[in-house]
Amino acid sequence: MSISTSKVLRIVNIVLIVGIVLGLGGVAYRVLTTDPSTPTTELERALLTAEEAVKANPEDPTARIKLAAAYLERGNLTGAFEQADIAVRLDPEDPTGYYMKGLAEADLGRTSDAIKSLSKAVETEGQLAGFYQDAWLALSRAHEKDGNDEKALFSMTKAVNNGPENVVLLNERGQLYERMEDWQNAMDDYASALEYVPNYEPALASFNRLKKDHPDVFKKLQELYGIEDTSTPAPGDK
Repeated sequence: MSISTSKVLRIVNIVLIVGIVLGLGGVAYRVLTTDPSTPTTELERALLTAEEAVKANPEDPTARIKLAAAYLERGNLTGAFEQADIAVRLDPEDPTGYYMKGLAEADLGRTSDAIKSLSKAVETEGQLAGFYQDAWLALSRAHEKDGNDEKALFSMTKAVNNGPENVVLLNERGQLYERMEDWQNAMDDYASALEYVPNYEPALASFNRLKKDHPDVFKKLQELYGIEDTSTPAPGDK
């Protein structure tokens, strides 16, 4: 599994960027309407606005975090790290700075540093459950990249606890269980994902495969939970 920024995390980054776009849209508008060479894509406008915000108030940690998010989305990993590092120094009580710093370090291949930053993010209070869901997910992937499946599983479970109906997390934890050859818990997670989204293809394919390869485990799950076999063939199955 890649440690690079996932679609889930990219959504968080975009949310961070949008906040500054809405708050400082007037600055971007004046620049865009007076300079025809100004970039016009949504990401480039957000990046420009974030840079203007930092110039206007270099001591604002939130502006630094949003600029780090913009740099990360743009692929400027060094710039993202530098801005997040400054944000952490400006406000060490805000977990968001550690989170952005950890994402940048992970994408830079500095896995051990990423684990430290992301661990600090999940340990620091001040954000809502959705934030900690993403932070624990990033930490899980860092541990996995580091080769520590036990810690990856622990962190992924924390992520699931903060988003129990998130089928992506359930499916990903199921994959972790599979790699650890814990067929029962893997199948249980896939089944849980399918309860929320019955046609979620990744979980459906994995559930059907494990049911076929480990019928004894499926039978045990039926006995434990009284579930019925309501799965449908995954694409390509016969």
